[in-house]
Amino acid sequence: MDKRICVYCSSSDILEDKFKEVACSFAEAASYHNYTVVCGGSRKGLMGVIIDTVINSGGVVEGVMPEFMKELEFFHPDLASIQFVHTMSERKERMRLDTDAVVALPGGLGTLEELIETYTLKRLGLYPGEVFVLNVFGFFDPLINLFEHFVDKRVLNSNWTKGIKFVDNIEKLISEIENCKQEYLSPIHYAP
Repeated sequence: MDKRICVYCSSSDILEDKFKEVACSFAEAASYHNYTVVCGGSRKGLMGVIIDTVINSGGVVEGVMPEFMKELEFFHPDLASIQFVHTMSERKERMRLDTDAVVALPGGLGTLEELIETYTLKRLGLYPGEVFVLNVFGFFDPLINLFEHFVDKRVLNSNWTKGIKFVDNIEKLISEIENCKQEYLSPIHYAP
């Protein structure tokens, strides 16, 4: 079954090559499984790697970018489908629209902000898709530690993993995506 997957990832060109290789592997696997990949539309960083790889693999990729970032992020010229929107909030909403899952690959503040917002929406019962984090090379270990710290300080429920799944390789990620089902969590789940 074809899936629609929103991807959050770095638009930095100075990331280590190992992260670019992982992004390429993910994009190849997504294309092989006929996923439509929705991302931020930049030709830079992991976003650019994913777009190039999906296009070269004959897959489908869509971009969503705010008008004001058109010059800053250098939108990918080979995208057959790119939407320009007014705000970052609209960008995030459009990227998530009708997706089966969101996947966070290594990235900086933008990736983290997108991930946290979507994870919060999932826990509030406002996003039905699955939320996955590709934790390659332990990139997101500090985030896991932060969530555990929040549990220890009683500002996050100990069931925090119900709305988010961390996987450490592409094979596990693809298996999780293949088996994911849309489900709204009860908002009561959110309360610590």
